[in-house]
Amino acid sequence: MTNRILKTTITATALAALVPLAAQAQPAEVIAGLHGEPDSLNPLYDTNLPALNIYYNVFDRLATIDGNGDVVPDLATSWSFNDTLDQWTFTLAEGMTCQDGAPMDSSDVKFTFDSAMGDSTSRLGGYLGLVDTVEAPSPTQVVINLKSAFAPFDRQVSLIPIVCQEAYEEMGKEAFGRKPIGSGPYQVTNWVSGDSIEMVRYDGFWGDAAKYDKVTFKPIPDETTRAAAVQSGDVDVALLGPAQVDGVKQQGSVDVVAQDANRVVFLGFNGGAPFLGDQKMRKAVDLSIDRTLISQRLLNGAATPTAQIIAPVTFGFDPTMEPTKADVEAAKALVQEAGYDGTPIKISYPTTGLPQIDQLAQAIAYFMDQIGVKTELDPMEQNTFYGNWFGKSFPGIFIFAFAPSVMDAHLPFYMLLAKDQQGYIYDDRIDTLMAKQVGENDAEARAADLAEISAINAERTIYAPLFIDSYIYGVSKDIDWSPRPDGMMVFR
Repeated sequence: MTNRILKTTITATALAALVPLAAQAQPAEVIAGLHGEPDSLNPLYDTNLPALNIYYNVFDRLATIDGNGDVVPDLATSWSFNDTLDQWTFTLAEGMTCQDGAPMDSSDVKFTFDSAMGDSTSRLGGYLGLVDTVEAPSPTQVVINLKSAFAPFDRQVSLIPIVCQEAYEEMGKEAFGRKPIGSGPYQVTNWVSGDSIEMVRYDGFWGDAAKYDKVTFKPIPDETTRAAAVQSGDVDVALLGPAQVDGVKQQGSVDVVAQDANRVVFLGFNGGAPFLGDQKMRKAVDLSIDRTLISQRLLNGAATPTAQIIAPVTFGFDPTMEPTKADVEAAKALVQEAGYDGTPIKISYPTTGLPQIDQLAQAIAYFMDQIGVKTELDPMEQNTFYGNWFGKSFPGIFIFAFAPSVMDAHLPFYMLLAKDQQGYIYDDRIDTLMAKQVGENDAEARAADLAEISAINAERTIYAPLFIDSYIYGVSKDIDWSPRPDGMMVFR
């Protein structure tokens, strides 16, 4: 690897010459370019994406989501629930230890849940609003009592990294946030703010040994700088922006690896704004958009047109639904039927965080112009945009995205479509189906309920789904690493 000397013995070097290249050992160290730097490494208080990349390598959870979007065991080897889905029992593996050598058992799980729920400033506690009490009747058993039925609770616990109680209480939350102690395969050894976070293999890990001796995360917020860093060998793995992909491919020094994401980009409509309360007008906008052109030309093939606000990897996705095909003439007819009078409609969007967002907003405006609808672009700094989203104060159309970490349709449907949440347009049928699916213990029946919700959204054009995003990485040729749909850099 460029700018790196690997410690190998003469014997190992000689043996490497006798085996095929693909069979040779992985490098001992990996450096990953992270798109931002955490504020803290305390999972109770920092739940932002940069920190989550560290947590996936350092902490364990009761259950986790794998690269296919399925919920699988982690600390818990199995779990069960009662008929009313409001009591969940998790059975833990035996012989687990924290990275300081202390035992890891049900008391650490209870401590993590209770600490998050008992502190109003804990961001982790926001994921546990349905939890009533947590019991630890034995070292290998955790019983979680909910306030009401919640079918995807096994997925919800994947959001909760389990901290080691003894170390947390001894260190305090601030010190723990700089050098946390978990039970995962890597242990944080050093954090130099603005430069790097270093992790080494924890040899006492109860599961499969970590792949690398050492993993270093370097915060590199700028896409162009990340692309240059991976091409030069300063880092081994880096997320690329759509604008960098072709250049990195042509340069050829690293592999370019793509992964369909759990994130869907869509248009939302303020149904209280002029004309947008009319379903015909919303459908006209939907029909005006050439999703294939956006995917192939604007995003260099790094996106897939879609008909749903959830991605295929998300539970509840309906593979039978087809994306809306552009039909300018049909859209023009609907605009006329809606009585549109030429008043400009604002298109609000965040200036960062979404792929080629300025160009995407301009493309949407162009498509709408082709059907006779005037627009006004309304770019916003990201924090301002989120403030408008939470405040439900967009003046017209807005471009947004949702990527449910638990890869289940409940959260995006609840936040975007349920009455009195973050949406502007409601349908009583959706609220009925939401109440039904959350108490449904048959997975197929629940999936059918969620698919029906997607069909209602398409029928009424409550949202206009645009495309499924992709995560594209530059990866050093001597690294065997696979990306995940949630964009987390995991080196287990």
